[in-house]
Amino acid sequence: MQEYLIKEYIKKLTVDDIKRFAKQKNIDISDSEANILFYYAKNYYQDILKGEDDTIIKELKNKLSPNTFKDAYKLYLEYKIKYLK
Repeated sequence: MQEYLIKEYIKKLTVDDIKRFAKQKNIDISDSEANILFYYAKNYYQDILKGEDDTIIKELKNKLSPNTFKDAYKLYLEYKIKYLK
């Protein structure tokens, strides 16, 4: 059920949603970083749900600014513990 809800949410996800969420969490991201995060959320959410996230994390570390990556990764771990385990 949880996977279905995530799939339906991802279908409706927009770049503006990424920006709003980052702002809500006091993370300053550029438009290009929001687009990168959007792309990975849309295209790799199933891998993330399966726990196959090592490659994705490495790629994001190279594509995002160090501060954005640190903040996003911290949030990712927080939500992963809360919702995926």
